[in-house]
Amino acid sequence: MSKNSDSCQEVKRAVDEVSLIDSHEHLFQEHDRITRQMDVLTTFFRQYTSSDLVSSGMQVEDLQTILNPAVPLEERWKTFAPFWENIQHTGYARAIRIAARDLYGVDEISDQTYLQLSRKIQEANQKGLHRWVLHDKARIDKCILDPIDDLGRPVRTVDVDRELFAPVMQFDDFTMVNTIPSLRSLSKRLGVQIHSLSDLVKALDLQFEQVASSIVGVKIALAYFRTIEFEKTGEAEAEKAFNAIFNRQPLDWTPDSIVGSVLSYGPSLEEAKPLQDFMIHRVVQLAEKHRLPLQIHTGLLEGVGNVITNSNPVSLINLFIEYRDVKFDIFHGGYPYTGELATLAKNFQNVFIDMCWLHVISPARARSALREWLETVPANKIIGFGGDYLFVEGAYGHSVMARENIARVLSEMVEDGSMKIKEAKTLAVKLQRQNALDLFKI
Repeated sequence: MSKNSDSCQEVKRAVDEVSLIDSHEHLFQEHDRITRQMDVLTTFFRQYTSSDLVSSGMQVEDLQTILNPAVPLEERWKTFAPFWENIQHTGYARAIRIAARDLYGVDEISDQTYLQLSRKIQEANQKGLHRWVLHDKARIDKCILDPIDDLGRPVRTVDVDRELFAPVMQFDDFTMVNTIPSLRSLSKRLGVQIHSLSDLVKALDLQFEQVASSIVGVKIALAYFRTIEFEKTGEAEAEKAFNAIFNRQPLDWTPDSIVGSVLSYGPSLEEAKPLQDFMIHRVVQLAEKHRLPLQIHTGLLEGVGNVITNSNPVSLINLFIEYRDVKFDIFHGGYPYTGELATLAKNFQNVFIDMCWLHVISPARARSALREWLETVPANKIIGFGGDYLFVEGAYGHSVMARENIARVLSEMVEDGSMKIKEAKTLAVKLQRQNALDLFKI
């Protein structure tokens, strides 16, 4: 198929004309971003490309150095440059190269351009940055926002720019509680005392009631810490695990260590699992009650050295069966379990495929998976784009790659006779906009 064929160009124009609904972002609040001194390394290499750098051989200590603005940029660049050659053709790197080119007019990131690019990034780092990048350049109408801080911890706020963002919320401080400090931190945040499983459930119910009308969905990201197999657990099992938080004695008791040990030691992950599973089911039940879709992280995990088998979407089947009225938005195309996710979405009416992050993980796999899904799964159940970035330039680069991938797949299907141009144009709207609008009721 020629990219210059009339049908290909017509499909590409149709794809490019759609104003996107971005199903998932972690963008820092603009008022926080613009207070920071930004350069090419602190902006583009804090997320995703950082994993590629470590995977290619960079030491974690050196990664921390290149991200430290207190160290002279020229010194940091010397540490960084040898590794850039190894990673510059990954999907992660391609997204930031596109951003550098389109947003800042710099065609390559190199020894000759990094100072110029850094100056342009800092010049643009002012009020209005998000609107310029997301709305004016990427043509994104709305981002579903799951805000997190520099350490990757959820920021539980509904105070966002509603013209650009619609928030979802995580409830992991309820579902992952397993130590006295974690319970006390939760109690302090909520202003209530939590001494029993019943107290914990009541606190979760109250939190939901307070925020449900201000959010468009619920997010579960426990795959970073444990398996996403959330078993049906009885209240007695869960209460036993809850009580173990207080009953467990420290292993390393000494007069000098007793305070720290008692405060921090808790049940093992295996022992805490019945409590966590019980609370996850409660979160799903509350999402059902408030008619909120549930976003669940599956597949690849950001960083290196993670346990990928924790995040196979097949582990969620029991939730799909029990909670038929909950719409499950399954993240990242399940990569590398894209075939398994196709089977799940085909079999379960309440399972939706979300391609957030996927186009930059592997552009080629995103295209092949999208073709497979379009031939396997009803087209209204595929969300074609979610940036999943901390920094707004990454969301832009990802949006360009997503549009390219969607246009290529739809063009190929027109060229080989699988669909007509009119049908491809309809799918361009569904994949990039309408399906997300319908799912999140924006």
